[in-house]
Amino acid sequence: DQSTTSGETVTLTGTNPTTGTWVTQSGNPTGATLGTTTAGVATVTFDASATGIFNFIYQNGTCEDTMSVTVTCTKPNAGVDQSTTSGGTVTLTGTNPTTGTWVAQSGNPIGATISSTTAGVATVTFDASAIGIYNFIYQNGTCEDTMTVTVTCNKTNAGIDQSTTSGETVTLTGTNP
Repeated sequence: DQSTTSGETVTLTGTNPTTGTWVTQSGNPTGATLGTTTAGVATVTFDASATGIFNFIYQNGTCEDTMSVTVTCTKPNAGVDQSTTSGGTVTLTGTNPTTGTWVAQSGNPIGATISSTTAGVATVTFDASAIGIYNFIYQNGTCEDTMTVTVTCNKTNAGIDQSTTSGETVTLTGTNP
């Protein structure tokens, strides 16, 4: 028996005799491609989303033996946690592989808009009133990793301090926003 991670290739080697043929057992999970058997040797390539126990049978006439290959999830990488201020934008960059998809975790505070994912990259724009801890999940099949974005209040600017005398008018100018 062997083990590997999704997206990898495994070599199956049959002996005694080397004239047998490798076949895929029916009922295996999806995501495995078995190559041609030459001198008892064949390779199996697993898709990036393949997981589970795959059985391959080495047959020689009416005799056969089965090998199991356990394929576990290759955890994608969501990158390091980030922070921004309300009204800001962050770029989410997922790797290993770059074919994953970003989604917002349910239960996030309101005020975040996530773009579609292209080559592992998505952009999140936060409303001017957004504040709190937001989690975004980078998914590749059943495998996933989470990135946290902390959004703090974008401090408003009340302008410079002023002084005046009684009976005078003062103009207050706030900015940002």
